[in-house]
Amino acid sequence: MTPKIGIVEAYKFENYKKAIERHGGQVKKLLIGGEQAVNRYIDQIDGLLLPGGGDIDPDIFREEQHCKTENINRAKDEFEMSLFKKAMKKDMPVFGICRGIQIMNVAIDGSLYQHIPEHLPLQFPDFPKHKANGVDEMHDIKIKTGSLLNEIIDESVAEVNSSHHQAVKVIGKGLVVTAQSEDGIIEAMEYPSKSNPFVIGVQSHPERMWIDKNRPELGLHEHAEKLFKAFINAATT
Repeated sequence: MTPKIGIVEAYKFENYKKAIERHGGQVKKLLIGGEQAVNRYIDQIDGLLLPGGGDIDPDIFREEQHCKTENINRAKDEFEMSLFKKAMKKDMPVFGICRGIQIMNVAIDGSLYQHIPEHLPLQFPDFPKHKANGVDEMHDIKIKTGSLLNEIIDESVAEVNSSHHQAVKVIGKGLVVTAQSEDGIIEAMEYPSKSNPFVIGVQSHPERMWIDKNRPELGLHEHAEKLFKAFINAATT
């Protein structure tokens, strides 16, 4: 069976689509809609991918909007959070990427640093490597031993890319931190569950890191390929 993976419409949607198809999945594009659309989509897919994108409305986690928080789309926030919650109720595999990990977090009562350089200027003096500037900056993350992420990629340290100015602050209910960068930024979380084999969010962009022999300039990151393969396998079973 070829699993059908729902991906919410997003900037550079084709990057996510190509990664899913390359690793054995079929893609269904999810257009922003209300609760009826959410229910219809959930019944049509085997796995949910929450992609990168704009900032999340801080009113959702009860904070005033920071001056650097922009590109807010409340309808999209609510659509993605509803998809995530319903996917979780169905024990459906979920893969959150960049904004996706943040949506997962705020959907279950977590919060975000709205602009890391100003909220944590002393704790994170080397933040520029995380700044969204259109270029993939690479850095290492340390992965928690025994976590699902650790089991999937079989590494305790991995090199990832960064393109974000926000990050997880207060952790959502039930989520567990499974990777951090040297400066303490949360780089991966998962939701341990005996009934759901794959609920992982990453702050990086693995859809731009998997091995593409036609684009060697992107580098060879086997761990990104392993993540997509594990996601597709979970959605298949």
